[in-house]
Amino acid sequence: MRLQSKLTLFSAVSKIVVVLLLIAVLPPLIHRVALVNTDKRLNEKKDSVLEIISNQGIGNFVAEGSEGAYGSYNLLKEEFISIEQIPEPIVVDTVENSLRKVENEIVEYRVLSLTFEVEGNYYLLEIGRSIDTIQESIETMQQYALYFLAAVILITVFIDLAFNKILLQPLIVIVRRLKKIGHPSTFTPKTINTTTSDFLYLNNAINDMMGQVQDAFQKEKEFIGNVSHELLTPISILQNRMENLLTDPEMPEHLLVKLVDNQKTLHRLKNIIQALLLISRIENEQYLKNEEVSVAALVNEVKDEIADRAEAKEVTLKVDLEDDWTLQNANYSLLFTMLFNVVSNAIKYNKPNGSITISGAPKGKGYELCVTDTGVGIPQEHLPHIFNRFKRLQGPDNESHGLGLPIVQTVAHFHRIKLTVDSTVDVGTTFCFKFGKL
Repeated sequence: MRLQSKLTLFSAVSKIVVVLLLIAVLPPLIHRVALVNTDKRLNEKKDSVLEIISNQGIGNFVAEGSEGAYGSYNLLKEEFISIEQIPEPIVVDTVENSLRKVENEIVEYRVLSLTFEVEGNYYLLEIGRSIDTIQESIETMQQYALYFLAAVILITVFIDLAFNKILLQPLIVIVRRLKKIGHPSTFTPKTINTTTSDFLYLNNAINDMMGQVQDAFQKEKEFIGNVSHELLTPISILQNRMENLLTDPEMPEHLLVKLVDNQKTLHRLKNIIQALLLISRIENEQYLKNEEVSVAALVNEVKDEIADRAEAKEVTLKVDLEDDWTLQNANYSLLFTMLFNVVSNAIKYNKPNGSITISGAPKGKGYELCVTDTGVGIPQEHLPHIFNRFKRLQGPDNESHGLGLPIVQTVAHFHRIKLTVDSTVDVGTTFCFKFGKL
C-alpha cells in the first residue's frame, strides 16, 4: 500500500475512533449540560420572583381569599410557578426531579424548592420545568452535535488527503524516477522542488548513490575490457606456440603427450574466461537489444547448427512449434547462445538412442518454449544450484559442469524471460522459457 494511502487511512481511522468515543461520551455530557442550564434558568426565575415580591409584596401572588396559595402553569404544562404559605419555618433550598399531578395527569418536573419569610409568614416557592421538555432539548442538542461531528470528520479527511498529496508529491516524483531506471547508466541526477528537508536529503542521497553506482559500472566495464585483452591475448599466443611445437617432427612422443594436455588446459582456461567475460558484459548492459527475433527462426537455426552433434551422439532432435512468437527489443546472438547451450547440454547428457524435443506454444499473454530430453536427469538437490556460476557440480561423466547454464540464466534475465527447470533422474530434464512482451 502506498504511503499516501496509509496516511489517509490512518487519519480516517483515528477520526472514526474519536467519533465513536464522542458518541459514547456525548449523551451523558449533553444531559448534564442540559440539567445545569435548566437549574440556572430556574434560579434566574426564582430571583425574578423574589425581586417582584420584594418590590411589590406577596399580595400580587397570594391575594386575600386564595387561602395562602398561588399556582401558575403555562398552556402546555411545560413550566409552573407555585407559592404556598406554610405553617412551620422549614428551611428548604433544593433543585431536584419530582412528580406533580396536573389535571389528573402525572408529570415529572425539574423542581426548584425554596422557603422564605414575608411579614412573619412563611412560604414555599416551587418553580418547575417539565423533564420531557428538557429531554427534547437534549435530543436536539445530540442530533446537531452528531451532524457537526460528521461534517468536521468529512472536511478534515478531505483536507488531510489533499495535504498528504501535496506533502508527499516530491516523494512520488522520486519513486517514479527510480521506477524508470532500467540501468544505472541511464540515471540523470536532478534537483527536486520542495521545502521539506527530508525529501531534499533523500533526493541528494539517491543522486550521490547512483553516481557511485555509475562509477562502479564504468570501472567494471573498463576492467572487463582490460581482462579481455590482457588474458586472452597471451593465451592465444601460447596456443599458437604449442600448435607449432606439435607440428615439429623431431618432438619426442612423451613431450607431445604433455603438450596436448597443456593445450587442453589452455583451451579450457580460454573458454572459462570467455564465458565469465560474456556474463559480465551482459550484466553490465554492454549488449544492445534492438532486434526483432522470431522464436521459430531461432529454434530452426539452433537445430541446423547442432544437428551434426546430435547425430553423432545418436540422439533424435525433434521440433514441434505451434504458431510463432516475435520477441521485440532483443539480441539475437545472445538468445541463440542461450538456446544452443541448453540443447547442447541435452545432447551431452542424453542416453544412447535418446531424444530431444523442442516444443513451443502460446501460453497466456506470451509464448512458452520448452526443451525436453530423455537424458540422465539432474538430482533434485542440485537443481537450485545449476545456474550458480560459483558452485561447480559434477556431471555423470565425473567432469564438472561448465558455465553454460549460468550464461543461459544471465541471457534470460537480460531479456526478462522466465526460466524454469524440471528434472527427474534417469527420466530426463525440461527447460522452459516463458517469453513475454518487453
